[in-house]
Amino acid sequence: MRREATYEKESCGTAFLKSFWLLILPLLLFGVSLYLELYVQSIHRSAFRLSDPDSAREMSVTEVTGEVDYASEKQGTGMEIGQSAPVDRDYFSDALFIGDSITSGFKIYDVFEGFNAIYKVGVSPSSALTNTFTTTGSGEDLTMLEAVNYYKPKKLYIMLGTNGINYSTASYQAECYEEFLIALINANPDMMIIVQSIPPITYDHDMATDSVSKEKIDEYNADLKEIAIRLGIYFLDINAAFATSDGYLSSDYAAPDGVHFSYTGYQKWYDYLITHTVQGSSIYSLNDFGYLSINE
Repeated sequence: MRREATYEKESCGTAFLKSFWLLILPLLLFGVSLYLELYVQSIHRSAFRLSDPDSAREMSVTEVTGEVDYASEKQGTGMEIGQSAPVDRDYFSDALFIGDSITSGFKIYDVFEGFNAIYKVGVSPSSALTNTFTTTGSGEDLTMLEAVNYYKPKKLYIMLGTNGINYSTASYQAECYEEFLIALINANPDMMIIVQSIPPITYDHDMATDSVSKEKIDEYNADLKEIAIRLGIYFLDINAAFATSDGYLSSDYAAPDGVHFSYTGYQKWYDYLITHTVQGSSIYSLNDFGYLSINE
């Protein structure tokens, strides 16, 4: 009789424990899931930020950790800049122009007085990320990407490709350009990036060389426009300002080599820039030490 009582007592205890866990376990699981949900929400709330004065959004966890691809966020939101009302020079005071020897005319001619420009003779889209581009006052050699990060302009105008398509395909140089642009966007997500098409060449130059042609330039510029709009930045068709009805660079604006601009050509470029802008202005400029300062 005693053995049977003991057996019955153990069976009742086991049944009680089973009933207890059947009741408690769902409550525990619910509590854990609720805690995790609240925890995730707290992360998102801590990442909350204003994207502009009239709207707001929550950053993802990837953005909080810094592992974010801003170029992917902007997909398809770019646009081609059309004609606009003329702006004053101070519109470009927080802008930086970068490019090859064509951009060097900013320093050679006084048409662009007050404009900030750095350039590298011979640089191409395929070498923009690797070749040193400029030297700071402290003697530090910088690549093009590093130079942009150093100067930190609000507006960045880029012209690249005249060097590059003369020795490789337009599509390859465009692919390299896209890689460079993605690096720029991710390093400077709030910077206004304006991709300028490369200008045409003269008819005589086209006939005299097999390395570059009007057709190759047109193909390359079409690729640049597609890339800029897809990456969510701006495209400015400088080529359209200089091309004659047959698509070549007018001798009125060409230097003797048929590739670079004459003084009149740089005046034309300036006139086109001030009448094709993303509206806005700035009081900032680069000082003698290469840093942005407020104009007085």
